[in-house]
Amino acid sequence: MGGNKDENVYRDKKTKAEDFKSSAYTLLIVGILGLVALAMIELGILPIKLAAPGKYITYAVMGIMFIVFIIMGISSFRSAKAYEDEARDEDDLTARIKEWANKNISADDIKSRIYFEDNTPEEMKYFRYFEVMKELIVQEFGDMNVSYLDAVCEELYSEIFEK
Repeated sequence: MGGNKDENVYRDKKTKAEDFKSSAYTLLIVGILGLVALAMIELGILPIKLAAPGKYITYAVMGIMFIVFIIMGISSFRSAKAYEDEARDEDDLTARIKEWANKNISADDIKSRIYFEDNTPEEMKYFRYFEVMKELIVQEFGDMNVSYLDAVCEELYSEIFEK
């Protein structure tokens, strides 16, 4: 069961949108410049000479590749737009969760819900407090992406316990 070790690391929608947008610009620029370069070679503006038998195969393969880049760039722009829309919704949800948590969750409230032995390490307390926060948020807002919930709770934990 190999796989990416970072697959549970949360990346917000805004970051994903920016990644898709930068990829789109790169693909479009490379695709357009490539097609322009092929046209300039064929017109003799660029001093590159291709042998006759392979010349048209090279143009066809390179032309198709540059057209695919352009299509992928357009597709990346569409994906970036979709992620930008999702990012607005995500930012709104995050703001609502934080506002609710600041009004309804306190460190004392969380601590009162859990019993620990006297010798319980701080790390264990942290994980239990974190779980209680997650449970409270899910009760109020419903199920959500686990990595997103972890990221929000991470921010809230520092706000709640490090006041």
